[in-house]
Amino acid sequence: MHRSPAVIACLCTLIAAAPAAGRDSNKTDACLAFTMPDPAALFASPKKVFAHYFYPFPLQADDKPASQDYYNRNYLNPNGESGKWAAKGGFLRGRPLPVGAAEGANFQLLNMEQEVRMAIARGITGFTIDVMGVKDATVANSNLHRLLNAAQAVDPRFKIVVMPDLTALKSDADAVTQIIASVASSPSAYRLDDGRLVVTAFNASQNPPEWWASIFAQLKSQGINVSFVPTFLGWGGQAKAFASISDGFGDWGTATAGVSARMKGDPAIAHESYGKLFMMPVDPQQFRPKDFVYWEAGNSGAFRNAWGSAIQGDSDWVQLVTWNDFSESGEVQPYTDATLNPSIGTGYYDLNGYYAAWFSTGQQPTITHDVLYYFYRREPTTAAAPAQSSMDTTSGTPASDNIELLAFLTAPGEVTITIGGTTYTKSAQAGVTSFTIPAQPGVPQFALSRNGTQVFSFNGGVQIYGMSGIPSKVQDLTYWSGSASASGTCSL
Repeated sequence: MHRSPAVIACLCTLIAAAPAAGRDSNKTDACLAFTMPDPAALFASPKKVFAHYFYPFPLQADDKPASQDYYNRNYLNPNGESGKWAAKGGFLRGRPLPVGAAEGANFQLLNMEQEVRMAIARGITGFTIDVMGVKDATVANSNLHRLLNAAQAVDPRFKIVVMPDLTALKSDADAVTQIIASVASSPSAYRLDDGRLVVTAFNASQNPPEWWASIFAQLKSQGINVSFVPTFLGWGGQAKAFASISDGFGDWGTATAGVSARMKGDPAIAHESYGKLFMMPVDPQQFRPKDFVYWEAGNSGAFRNAWGSAIQGDSDWVQLVTWNDFSESGEVQPYTDATLNPSIGTGYYDLNGYYAAWFSTGQQPTITHDVLYYFYRREPTTAAAPAQSSMDTTSGTPASDNIELLAFLTAPGEVTITIGGTTYTKSAQAGVTSFTIPAQPGVPQFALSRNGTQVFSFNGGVQIYGMSGIPSKVQDLTYWSGSASASGTCSL
């Protein structure tokens, strides 16, 4: 059975060729302040934008309506999965946007096809897929092969890079060999111009270069020539050892503004010291309820700085960390919470379109109309959480409790944030301006004015609570995000 038109329509705004209902054109889009380049220009670019695909979190976790599905019943419910995550306040704080009830035996393939369309609409040209078990190589309808088939069905130019996950596979050389070999015949698998199959690996240095060399020799005996671009948890200390077997280096990075900015020089080191390409990590945020830890992203700061490092540092490729790992809150894919509000997790996804277009074409996009984005948490980082066994703590970087208004303007204007009866104002030039104020309880209102006349205003999508915490009494340190223009609020 094919997905009904009503189900397809609920995500139609994610397809660049299909303007959302109620909008005249992309020029009045509340999600984007510019016109995305034709996908042909992005696919033709030597710069590649990959997003890390983590298959445990598909668009639909089962065939139930979103309000009753596995995400809402178990992952977002503190008492879900028979209380397995109760001490942590629940497994997740965010989830994918609902796509309607599942229809037919192939709903998982249809959902992956939708994710490919969503990715292409914001400048992503491929996925790196995390593979944690050999069954994904040996079962025809596995997540790995389903994604390869989805990419081929939607757009043959969208490529998949297989990523054996060494934290799961450890030193199982036979499993890693099987996983890589299983994608070699797929037209969706990414290959260099010389025909070599591109392979990365998560935490590649868990095994030494000699271990990898033996795998590549085994693959070569099967007629599979590999181009290896390993992903490291800190690439600098591994580059020299892996240089002889690698065509490039990737790093997992971290979602902090400072580290993201400091990585600008890394592509030059890879180019000049090793003669290798570099794959820059771009991470929106990291909050892991299951581990009671978060990295301070500084609203949109870590994301924007990482993209700036990729663009200014002349990185060859980018790897978004991640497309859909909701357990670490690092997803670029639009997200929501148990309320299923479609407008509270769109900011990073839409920002990605702007920076990916800039990175791939080498031309900063022209802002065609005014759009205001917001990024903020729904409670202070030190708010009470009596329903958890421990408080969430920052991983080394000082916490920041701010509301950010990120303005994309065609001309100078005044941007304001109003909350708690006080209005804060900043003069903004044409282009991109970040305006932050300390967070406080209430629902923030954002506005743009010019020459004393308000152009438009809108309310943030989630309420901010005080030190007593959110009503569920668990911590939610997710940065929620959205945007609006004169045409209305971005709602995907």
